[in-house]
Amino acid sequence: MNIKMFIPKPIKQILKPIYYKIKGIPQKSWVELDQRWIAVQKKLSESKKIIDLGCGDNPVQGATVGVDLFIKSKERAFGVRPEINIQKMRERGITFVNARIDLTLPFKDKEFDFAYSHHVFEHLEEPTTACEEMMRIAKSGVIIAPSIFAELIFGRPYHRWLIMERGSTVFFFKKRPFEDRPFGEHPKWDKTKGKWVAEKDTNPFDILLNDGGWYRGERKMPRLTNVLREYWYSHSPVMEVIFLWEGSFKYNIYE
Repeated sequence: MNIKMFIPKPIKQILKPIYYKIKGIPQKSWVELDQRWIAVQKKLSESKKIIDLGCGDNPVQGATVGVDLFIKSKERAFGVRPEINIQKMRERGITFVNARIDLTLPFKDKEFDFAYSHHVFEHLEEPTTACEEMMRIAKSGVIIAPSIFAELIFGRPYHRWLIMERGSTVFFFKKRPFEDRPFGEHPKWDKTKGKWVAEKDTNPFDILLNDGGWYRGERKMPRLTNVLREYWYSHSPVMEVIFLWEGSFKYNIYE
């Protein structure tokens, strides 16, 4: 008999973090954040005019302008992300611009103090234009993207580039076929159940990470799960490129 099935959902929500803490499973709320991520938050708090490039349905806190190409839910993240609510953005004081960020943007030179882009550049068709436009419209900024390690173990079919940074330069490497999802597919969204489900070809690293607690099966390899979650939630360079720049930056594109 599974006693969990008799516990009311509100009680489960209270007990869940306690259980994870006892088991030593790293959670977002208690990992030590990477210093680069902390630097980004500091920059956001200090900047007056912020533009979020590829803002999705929830622009970063403090943004005055959000830019995104895809508005409808069916166009975004396997068709399960919420539709962009432009009215809700207006209520937050954010101007929404429906545009690609890798084409010429309708803004003045150095119009913004800070340009923020979170997990967008790996999708782009024209990273050269996106880099040039980002530098043109902003005095400083950040490009946040999956690390090469994260892209290989959690690969997504809509990601075009492997990205890394060194010093003042960001590098883009076009993904080759054997680098695209070598460990399997993203979990499938079950519309009837309203949740993600694992199938035979589901990437085992997605199951181990279990971000958001979607996987309800047997918890295998707990030590690897703990390591993955700690790196993931801390925004570690193992998992995430956080490329902060001031004034301008260099970039190299490898097709």
